[in-house]
Amino acid sequence: MSKIDTRAVLIDEGLKALLSHGYEGAGIGPILKSAGVPKGSFYHFFQSKEEFASAVLANYCQNNQKVRTRLLLENKSRSPLARLRDYFNYYETVYSSGDPTCGCLLGNLAQSIAAHSAVLQHELHRSFIAWQADFKTVLREARDAGELPEHLDPDETAAFLIDAYEGALVRMKADGNIKPLQRFKTMMLDGLLTRTL
Repeated sequence: MSKIDTRAVLIDEGLKALLSHGYEGAGIGPILKSAGVPKGSFYHFFQSKEEFASAVLANYCQNNQKVRTRLLLENKSRSPLARLRDYFNYYETVYSSGDPTCGCLLGNLAQSIAAHSAVLQHELHRSFIAWQADFKTVLREARDAGELPEHLDPDETAAFLIDAYEGALVRMKADGNIKPLQRFKTMMLDGLLTRTL
């Protein structure tokens, strides 16, 4: 296995472990066993569990960025709010096809370890800001197209959408189903973000 392949396998297994067991519960030993990688190889790529978790988080966010770019920013044939709906529909499908109690890695790490790790807190902050910027772009387009109520500031609305969505993801974990995501989508896209003429 090449260095790049080994690192990628470790990151894939790390993501599964962090989503299933959280930062504290994700042991390096079981990750190495699942990946079929010797302990020495792990420390060739990562100096600590914290550095490993940061790499897993960065990879997770890069993948999410690709989805946002494709669904929110590139498909100009759909209206801005239709693209936002497509985005939430996509993740509703993702969460419904897996274990809803795993939740979102950003939310999971923010709740469990961010206060104890400046490295992970920095990576989480950077990731939330990038997510907010993409939402802001779409919401600004929606406002310019007359889709968004004029009193809503795109940047503050983007931040609120993420805050509320992460709350729905926490509730999804607690309930073990995607109903909170469906409720979020209905309240946001069919209620709060709808412009009344």
